[in-house]
Amino acid sequence: MSKTEDAVSIFLREKFGENIREIQALQREKVFIRVDPGVHKEVLGVLLANDEYAGISAITGLDLGNSIELLYHVRSRGKIITIRTTVPKDQPRIGTITDICTGADFHEREVADLLGVTFSGHPSPGRFLLPDTWPDDIIPLRKDAKVSDIVEVPEKNIVAEQAAPASNGERMINVTIGPQHPALIEPEKFSLSVDGEIVKKVVPRLGYVHRGIEKATEQRTYLQNIYLVERICGICNACHASAFCQAVEAIGQTSIPSRAAYLRTIIQELNRLQSHMLLLGHFGYEIGFESLFQYIWRDREPLMNIMEMLTGNRVMASFVTIGGVRRDLKAELIPKIKKDLAYLQKRMVFYRNMFENDGTLALRVKNVGVISKLDAIKLCVVGPVARSSGISMDVRKDEPYAAYAEIPFKIVTYTEGDSWARLMVRVDEITESINIINYALDNLPSGSYRVKVPRTVPVGEAISRVEAPRGELFYYVKSNGSVYPERVKMRTPTFANILAFARIAEGGNIADVPASFASLDPCFSCTDR
Repeated sequence: MSKTEDAVSIFLREKFGENIREIQALQREKVFIRVDPGVHKEVLGVLLANDEYAGISAITGLDLGNSIELLYHVRSRGKIITIRTTVPKDQPRIGTITDICTGADFHEREVADLLGVTFSGHPSPGRFLLPDTWPDDIIPLRKDAKVSDIVEVPEKNIVAEQAAPASNGERMINVTIGPQHPALIEPEKFSLSVDGEIVKKVVPRLGYVHRGIEKATEQRTYLQNIYLVERICGICNACHASAFCQAVEAIGQTSIPSRAAYLRTIIQELNRLQSHMLLLGHFGYEIGFESLFQYIWRDREPLMNIMEMLTGNRVMASFVTIGGVRRDLKAELIPKIKKDLAYLQKRMVFYRNMFENDGTLALRVKNVGVISKLDAIKLCVVGPVARSSGISMDVRKDEPYAAYAEIPFKIVTYTEGDSWARLMVRVDEITESINIINYALDNLPSGSYRVKVPRTVPVGEAISRVEAPRGELFYYVKSNGSVYPERVKMRTPTFANILAFARIAEGGNIADVPASFASLDPCFSCTDR
């Protein structure tokens, strides 16, 4: 028995014996367990049953030359347990786990599209991220895939589906939202089957803003990749940079200075404030409450000014780097930052009262788009979507990073699970974020804000998670000992949450679709990468 084994590992080894080939604890709170092909589903079933809140964080596929390795990252009891197995590259087939974990649906479809793995028994096989014109013989994330070889196949003749009779004698109507739609800032497609005013089925189609960033990271150095991953999402750019840098630092066993940890905390909470304010304002716009949109976005502007004071940029911070942060915080800026935060905190009293007591707003959001606690667990949702359904899940508490272990704050939860609760979680988190930033400013350590690190990263692999504004942001980085990463996998919060839209829309009124959808705070730029 290896000294690296914890209670879960020992339990699995005793239950599955020689089928557990290897157990490694490469990082704190993260365990990698290799199993025989075909046993993965049984092992995952035991893991998911061992914790009522367990779920799939991500599924990573790796091209190993003659085989494809699959890493199932399970979130359980505040840690990540990774079950890894391999399938032959010439016939990459493995059984689906969607029957034991509904939330694995999109994760499997992504691996199928980008690495060519067939998940036997999956309920929705077919294109998911790649366009219908993509050639079948080019599999993007395989090492032998070359962009120069891509020749689009002719458009398939897509015949409009005939309206099928509904159960009540009416005819089912197909309503398509996207890929271009006034309510969508970014293009994605959602096909709604509607019976009268009631939504019966939702079929999502992603990939309209897919930029191939995971593939692009393999041709760029670690330093170049910081700028690249920041551009996955403008609003939570510092969260992406932090997650990537944390993984690289874990492989290189680099410890950042305490001052850098606090500065990373400040920049990530500024991301959270900007994002939550943007969503609350945009939500007002989606339901026709344009004055709410104007007021909140006006009060968001001081946050943009703080970002510029701290980083030199209003949006793309380019602040976090491997080994710490790029710029220090000047002492004379702290009073100005605290003054702007005090103004926002005062304004939040007004907004909280409005979200709680405005009757018209309540009609649009209360008991609309309900996700029960049980469904939230099954769908593996994250962030405010999970916390609004009574799940106390937050990476900042579950696996503290940056300076979060030293800063007091509360996890905001509601139990209603409706659109109103999802908004209220964000309203209350704004106040918590302001308190976190103020605490970090008052207790900012002295000393260096960065340590020098070599350009070459040693051979290894690491997992990194941060609590982005929309929830758990997951990164897996594998290095080969050069200045270029072997593999970078990222799973964004919206990718985990978008499956919930189908659940909350089905059975509801089509007029509630904008409110339900907006309350999830989707970011398709993040989702597609």
